[in-house]
Amino acid sequence: MKTTIALATLLTAPMVQGACQYYPGMGPAVAHALLDARIVVSTLALPGHLLYSRTIPGAATALECTAETVMSSGWATPMEATGQEGVYATTVPGVGLRVVQQQPLETQFWPRRDVRLEPSHATPSAAYVVELVKTGPLQEGRLRLPPAGVTRRYGALEATALRFSQADIDIVLNKPTCDVAADSQQVTVNLGQRDTRDFTGPGSTTQAVPFSLRLACEGGGGGDSLFVHLTLSDASDPGNRTTVLSLRNDATALGVGVQVLRSNGQPVSYGADAGHVGNPGQWLAGAVVAGQRSFEVPLLARFIQTGNTVTPGTAGALATFTFAYN
Repeated sequence: MKTTIALATLLTAPMVQGACQYYPGMGPAVAHALLDARIVVSTLALPGHLLYSRTIPGAATALECTAETVMSSGWATPMEATGQEGVYATTVPGVGLRVVQQQPLETQFWPRRDVRLEPSHATPSAAYVVELVKTGPLQEGRLRLPPAGVTRRYGALEATALRFSQADIDIVLNKPTCDVAADSQQVTVNLGQRDTRDFTGPGSTTQAVPFSLRLACEGGGGGDSLFVHLTLSDASDPGNRTTVLSLRNDATALGVGVQVLRSNGQPVSYGADAGHVGNPGQWLAGAVVAGQRSFEVPLLARFIQTGNTVTPGTAGALATFTFAYN
């Protein structure tokens, strides 16, 4: 039996890549995005929430394609997906990048979007919106921007583009900030006049006098707390690492020193006059939450007998204090 095999072939016309040209007086429209160098973001935002937005104005162009061609739009270099449509990972954890072209209104994707077009004309604009979107737990860091940005091509013509004018931006969490309050820049604690009979031997102490150090704070709203650390230093003996503050050089009393106590009664150990976290003698004084305007560190001061006998005289002492934050 004779059989016949029918072969069918589908023939398509090739794309004409050179079939598009600008109208007279027109050419590529390129916008340059300059974002804020420092962007403060809130950790209270939910995933998908807009953290930052900047509208980038740009000119329009006009072109005509006289044959069927391909319009290609999207990122110029590969981008890492985040699971949110049109949002791509950055060098800062929790912060994603999205770009939306305004005319035509279109989110930019990777891989790029390729569309076959019939002969027609187009008037795209290089106006864009650049957005930062929360994709997960936020961290501070330096966000590096893809310099090539996004483009829109008609055949061989790159009609519109967005380039980033800066290499990177700093992402900062919205934490409170504090400084020493005006009434705590210099604190005088009057320990009063004491009789030598108040001291009964080495280690004996007088009644403690309360005082405090205060910070003036502002800002926050990002859900983060500012942890406050405090170090007291002996101004008369900077190398002192004991719990007894030396008397000033002009003091005339002998056999006594000064102790500063934390609110729980624990004597403060003196440390170096340094502002980094982890300084010897430093302790965690507490935390400042968003919106808190003042933070106070309650302390106590008292005389302590350091010698076998106490000689009457003046007994001034001087300490400095340094706050550190994280």
